[in-house]
Amino acid sequence: MKDSGQGSGVRGQLRSVVRGYRSPFPVPRSPIHRQFGFTLLEVLVSVTIFAIVMSILYSTFSTSSANAKIVEGMADDLSSLSGTLDTFSHEVRGAYSSSESSLEGFSGKKEAVTFITTTPYVRDGEPTIQLVSYIFEEDRLIRRTLRPGSEKEVKGEYLLLDGIKDPAFSFFDGKGWIDDWPSGNKLPAGVRVVFSHKERNVENVIPVWSRM
Repeated sequence: MKDSGQGSGVRGQLRSVVRGYRSPFPVPRSPIHRQFGFTLLEVLVSVTIFAIVMSILYSTFSTSSANAKIVEGMADDLSSLSGTLDTFSHEVRGAYSSSESSLEGFSGKKEAVTFITTTPYVRDGEPTIQLVSYIFEEDRLIRRTLRPGSEKEVKGEYLLLDGIKDPAFSFFDGKGWIDDWPSGNKLPAGVRVVFSHKERNVENVIPVWSRM
């Protein structure tokens, strides 16, 4: 019985020692106890930042797209204007007078000019010598090819440019510019065309080469 009491006392001491023992190394917690996910505040902040970034990107893209359309529109306008002036200038430079009675001479007014010219703007099989007329009609500049004769039958009509304001032709007689050039074989020394097109003031002076 004495030995049994001593054994019980030893076991009790061992339990006390074990219970009071602390390891010098930290014991990691089980992953089960870790917290995952975001708080509601973090989610709201993230969504707000994302919305701000997307609005900036959209604004930048919209501005770039609008600017690109404006530039393309201006390029198209300038291309049409440049092509019109090139066509008119080329045919005025090629104007000449003819002694043939069947062909009419040069005639011009503020709103229209008609003359014989050598032109590359013909269809297959047509002669390069044509009777052409440039006419300001309302807000448009129209080019017509005519058949010689008193009726001046229209062979073809082409719209060169629209959106024109305050147009006028004038003609240089060697001393100054005049608005009317009488029909005949005499050619002016030069032709001037002025108008406004989409807030651009246009003035083009073309010498008549056959007079030079």
